[in-house]
Amino acid sequence: MMNVLGIILLGSLLAQTKTSTADLSGFWELRFDSKNIPPAALVSKVTAKDMEAHRERDRMAIRWCNFLGVPALMEQSPLDIRQGRIEVAIVAQAVSTARHIYTDGRGHVNPDTFDPTTNGHSIGRWEGDTFVVDTIGFAADRGITSIPGGGYKTADSHLVERYRLLNGGNQLSVTFTWEDPNVLRQAAYVRIQVLPRVQGHERAQLVLRSF
Repeated sequence: MMNVLGIILLGSLLAQTKTSTADLSGFWELRFDSKNIPPAALVSKVTAKDMEAHRERDRMAIRWCNFLGVPALMEQSPLDIRQGRIEVAIVAQAVSTARHIYTDGRGHVNPDTFDPTTNGHSIGRWEGDTFVVDTIGFAADRGITSIPGGGYKTADSHLVERYRLLNGGNQLSVTFTWEDPNVLRQAAYVRIQVLPRVQGHERAQLVLRSF
């Protein structure tokens, strides 16, 4: 009886190990060669004047210390990523709020009752060894609105990110795919690979609730 029970427990542990996810927690540092950003294909109604207006708005947001928001937050270095039971939190030392990526199976909030934010509303799931994040609900009039490669955020912007650990967990590959029929003729794609921050880096001074 004990042998049978032991086999059952061992099988359960092996199953949990097989289905367990990677841990993205740690400090990650962008390097000068970390980014690969092809130019975005913009719709014809987006003019050079529109782009300059958004760049000026971005400059004012930085000038007055507005929250950066996504994607600008993700271009800061280092990034402190903490993976918990029901969410993954991402914190930068720049002027920004923490990103909360919910992983407990919930869907997106009702856009009729959700106030758009600079970071948007993010939910995440694991597809094998890849962490997939889906974000909507961006504020089009606050924070830095420009998208790497060209274009800018609107209320209809949709972002999908894919995170994957490489080289034994010593490198993090992140792929960003933006969609927005108001601005982009086709999905804008950017891949960023970030290396881990050196050990001993001081954690950002931000208190997160238990998650």
